[in-house]
Amino acid sequence: MSIFKRRKETIYVNGLPMILGYLGLFMVAEAIITSFPLAILAFYPGEAGCWKDFVIPSVGALLIGLVLYLIFLAGRKSGKLHKNQESVMLILLWLSAVAVGAFPFYVSTLYGEMNMSYTESFFEAMSGYSTTGLTVFPTECYLGQGFEFSHVFLFHRAVMQFVGGVGLVLIFTSLINDKNNAKMFSAEGHNDHLLPNIAKTARWIFLIYIVYIALGTIGLVIVGLDPFEALCHSISCLATGGFSTRGEGLLYWQVGPGALSLGRQIAMEIIFEILMYLGSTSFVIHFLFFTIFSKTKEKGGAKRRFLQTFRDFELRFSVIFILIIAFMATAGTWMYINQNIGLYGDYLTYAGSDHMTILESFRYNFFYSVCALSTTGYSNAGPLAPATGSLAALGDFAIILSIFAMSIGGATGSTAGGVKQWRFGIAIKDFAWSWRSKSKNDRTVSTHQMARHGEIVDVEDSDKTEAYNYILLYIVTLIIGSSIIAMLPYTDFRSSIYNYSSALSTLGLTVFDFEVNGTVIHSFLDYRDCLKAAGESLLPYNIMLIDCIVAMMFARLEIFICIYAAKGLFYDPLMRFAADGRHRGLIHTLKRDRTAAVSHENLVKAEAIDIIIEAYGELTKAVIESKGTHGKLKTRDLYDVMEKKRNELMLLSESSENEAQKNKCIQMASYINAYLPPKRRV
Repeated sequence: MSIFKRRKETIYVNGLPMILGYLGLFMVAEAIITSFPLAILAFYPGEAGCWKDFVIPSVGALLIGLVLYLIFLAGRKSGKLHKNQESVMLILLWLSAVAVGAFPFYVSTLYGEMNMSYTESFFEAMSGYSTTGLTVFPTECYLGQGFEFSHVFLFHRAVMQFVGGVGLVLIFTSLINDKNNAKMFSAEGHNDHLLPNIAKTARWIFLIYIVYIALGTIGLVIVGLDPFEALCHSISCLATGGFSTRGEGLLYWQVGPGALSLGRQIAMEIIFEILMYLGSTSFVIHFLFFTIFSKTKEKGGAKRRFLQTFRDFELRFSVIFILIIAFMATAGTWMYINQNIGLYGDYLTYAGSDHMTILESFRYNFFYSVCALSTTGYSNAGPLAPATGSLAALGDFAIILSIFAMSIGGATGSTAGGVKQWRFGIAIKDFAWSWRSKSKNDRTVSTHQMARHGEIVDVEDSDKTEAYNYILLYIVTLIIGSSIIAMLPYTDFRSSIYNYSSALSTLGLTVFDFEVNGTVIHSFLDYRDCLKAAGESLLPYNIMLIDCIVAMMFARLEIFICIYAAKGLFYDPLMRFAADGRHRGLIHTLKRDRTAAVSHENLVKAEAIDIIIEAYGELTKAVIESKGTHGKLKTRDLYDVMEKKRNELMLLSESSENEAQKNKCIQMASYINAYLPPKRRV
């Protein structure tokens, strides 16, 4: 047994096999995550009939995961990943999680419990894990609509947002200890290495998350929400997701059946705003505040650390930006509604006034500004448009500002999407630095610095390049994705650009403003139902969903990572094969044949192979010395050296007087000759 174990430990697995082995481990974890919503049955035992909707996907994921793990990784040591393969692994982990998370909706449909195609189920799961909040969840399946299993499925949506907000890779890397953890952790967009050990970092992030969720839940319960709904909304706010337990969203507690008093409504909105803002703030900042007294022994140290932390650029930028956007949108909405007050009869009844006050406008727009910058899909504008709760009621000016705000998004290392405040800040600062440099002496040396996570850091040219490249790529992606939706039947450009922006920034709010056969569209499901009622193809609807799915993936993992993954999965292997695949394949064959020759005691063949491998090593070293590590060894150069070694052995055999030595040289030359292409053999 000890010999078997020792032999197993010497086996290393690299590249794609290692990725598939890791994928197997992750799918085992995903099986547990998918079955976790069944825990809510302890409080709602009457919904136990949906157990199969979660057990079937969980068991399937568990079996597939175990098979992948046993085939590719069990009993082996993980090796190394090729360039960009950490991005490939990240994409596969996310897609597998979304695919498994979608199955409870689809299995429930197969049993006739709800009505969701697998494309819609995948869309819903992607929206949950990417913390977007766009939804195609059937209206009749929300609370209060008579659906038998509402609590379990709504909790499943909340769990997906919790896991997606914390980070799938963070959960995975906290379960296993591996040298590739740091690569994957950074590839997911985390800059929140709170501690050198990733497992300890994960524990801190979980602790911060749970404390905030608990406080938010308690606050919402005090305001008047049901404990279950308070928990789901706290998770959704902190994850900057936007899923609600009611089909009407916050409208339910404003003018719906569960309407709260005005004071409680405002208190609820304040709790939402605090949680959304906390979710859009880097976890590093949260960690610094949580540990502000832990490392300060000197007098006044805690105060100094607090002030240093508050100097963080993203923290200050978000506060200032929210106030500016809120005041601008407030003025725009106030003028727009009061000029068109006749269109808001329902609002006049709700407010009991013949006009909108500036404070009311500020209430709606401040909430919306926090929501847009944190990329959380909630809206409190329901009283302005009770029929739909549409944000279009705030006016086009507010919508334009919101597109700008959600495109910037939250802080790096937070649960929010968008370009990220750090990149946008670098672009703004670089503009200011360039402007100032025009008025300075050419000999003046300026340092470009910004405050980040309690420290002053230098902004290098590479940081500026990365920021500009990402902003440009974001804009190009936004134009292409919006154009795809705009080309679909009946759609208009305003709805197309807003909805795609919402998906690409993980905001999760929608503005539908077009008609299908005379019916006004207010949501994705309205678009589907109108096409279906008219007997038209659902292809445009599915294209719209797929387009948004891709945008949500781009948003959560960032566009660069998706491009690197595609490059690592397709382009890099092709280039390696085209450039040096043949001689690398030959070297692999030689090493394998040498092992077999030694085991069969064919030492002459082993010695001949050693000559080729030694020549390969010398050629590789020469290429590196002349062209650097990016230099490539040409296959024909290796064949030239092999021909030379073969000819030398043939000459040596002819000149040798020792018969044994002569035969040995001939055998070695014949072995080398056999590895050459047919045209080069003798």
